[in-house]
Amino acid sequence: MHNELHREKSLYLKQHQDNPVAWQPYNDDTLKMARRENKPMFLSIGYSSCHWCHVMAHESFEDPEIAKIINKYFIPVKVDREEFPAVDKRYQFYLHATGKKGGWPLSVFVLPDGRPFFGGTYFPKEDRFNLPSFAKILVQLGSLFIDSPEEAVKYAMNFEKFNSKFIGSEHKYEDLVDLYTSDILLIFQNMFDKQYGGLGKDAKFPNIPVLNSLLTYFEDEEIRESLILTADKLCTTGIYDHIYGGFYRYTVDREWTVPHFEKMLYDNAQNASFLLDMFGKTDNTLYLKIAEKTIDFMLTEFSTEFGMITAMDADSLNTEGKLVEGYYYLVSEAHIEPVKEFIELHEGVINLNTNDYNDYIKIEGHLDKLKEVNERTKPLKDEKVILSQNMLFCSSLLRMFEMSGKEYYMEQATSLLGKLRHFHIVEDKLFRLNYQGDVTVAGTLEDYVYTIKTLLDFFEVTKERTFLSEAASFTESALDQFYDKGIFYLDNHKNVVDTFDDSTPNPATLLVFILEQYSDVMGIAKDRTMLDFAADRFIKYAGGHPTLFKALKGYLGR
Repeated sequence: MHNELHREKSLYLKQHQDNPVAWQPYNDDTLKMARRENKPMFLSIGYSSCHWCHVMAHESFEDPEIAKIINKYFIPVKVDREEFPAVDKRYQFYLHATGKKGGWPLSVFVLPDGRPFFGGTYFPKEDRFNLPSFAKILVQLGSLFIDSPEEAVKYAMNFEKFNSKFIGSEHKYEDLVDLYTSDILLIFQNMFDKQYGGLGKDAKFPNIPVLNSLLTYFEDEEIRESLILTADKLCTTGIYDHIYGGFYRYTVDREWTVPHFEKMLYDNAQNASFLLDMFGKTDNTLYLKIAEKTIDFMLTEFSTEFGMITAMDADSLNTEGKLVEGYYYLVSEAHIEPVKEFIELHEGVINLNTNDYNDYIKIEGHLDKLKEVNERTKPLKDEKVILSQNMLFCSSLLRMFEMSGKEYYMEQATSLLGKLRHFHIVEDKLFRLNYQGDVTVAGTLEDYVYTIKTLLDFFEVTKERTFLSEAASFTESALDQFYDKGIFYLDNHKNVVDTFDDSTPNPATLLVFILEQYSDVMGIAKDRTMLDFAADRFIKYAGGHPTLFKALKGYLGR
């Protein structure tokens, strides 16, 4: 085998095309090769702007000795999670099911037929972080398959049995009446960090699906306080780029002070929309201001003739030509001297000590000057266009138009939808990816559902029924391709079932919500078996399904 990634369009795959690892792309030919040679695969799943993906690549995948071990025991396969979201979901769930935290890089070892038997995320080159070295893991697993293949098969079968039982349905939608809205709200309220905002007490991800599900209950004092605290943190802390605009993906600390510096289209679309909804609830002009700056930044830095690109990297080149995380963004005390009464620095990252709009206006002019004098090299961008993420941003543009009244944002939303229709839609079929005009990969459930949602948003804003008709057509197509006997599958092969929300709304449960809201006006009958399966997921795992909470709340006991 040889490294075959030089033929690929994905930036993430191209970043690994010179590795001594004999990487293969994820496709039918590679899967057939594994079966033909009866050789296990090592799947390494990530994305171009993932910092720890870069770290593992430099430590291990560029090392000839480690590459030799990988090539000896496995067929190594590189997967861009943004090209194949269902593949990523399948193996992320495997990690969770085996008691491990998910994330990227996702490192999973699978049988020749694709069933996983061991996995993790980042593995260090040497023993550290209470983890064995990557080389030790490779040798142990490779030897296991050669010497005791039945053991590897047993591990895989244990997961298959667990998975089959996990997606088994026991409850009916009538059972939802035994759940009370107040009890479900308490589950989500208990997730909040009452001291610092957001969810949980570790690294802070905005987790917009949970926040959105609670906006309906804004009149509840405790929920209102938690949402406002979280919105304030989004506007003032290190998760936001106060100089250039736009949100980083998350912060590494509970206090929101120091971020991981990659900027993702889907995060910025959702964070801006949430702040606009919060502006609608509170009239806090700071929320409107940060949302507008975010959207303007994205339109400036992410727009192309094909649509909005996917991401901006966390790492950038320093003066010695080395990639350093966050280097482009870091400032010193001298940089902020004129406005230091409003600013705290945490490891070179700006955090504001005020959430007052008038204070922010005083700071903004100085921060704009810092932007103008920065001569450092900008981080690399991943310029592929993903349909589903573009639809999320299109909806945020519509929301910006509604809340600001500025026609400019309606024009931008209409223009973006026009690009997506031109490149990604062929009759009733959607295509997921666009590489500078080269459109590829059949649409996933995510692409269909986010497209349907955006078309319905256009219908709500314009009242033009052509948007409603188009949404209905794509809904019928999604049901035909991804639905069977009550279950929505993430892929059109109908292999991967997943209903949990993560950083974005789960497309299966979002489609349930859409059908609950619009089935009558779209002329599409609701399927009882779909409601039964959705109810079963929610009854068993309510805390993982904020979008289902929105969809099914009408069936709950009061």
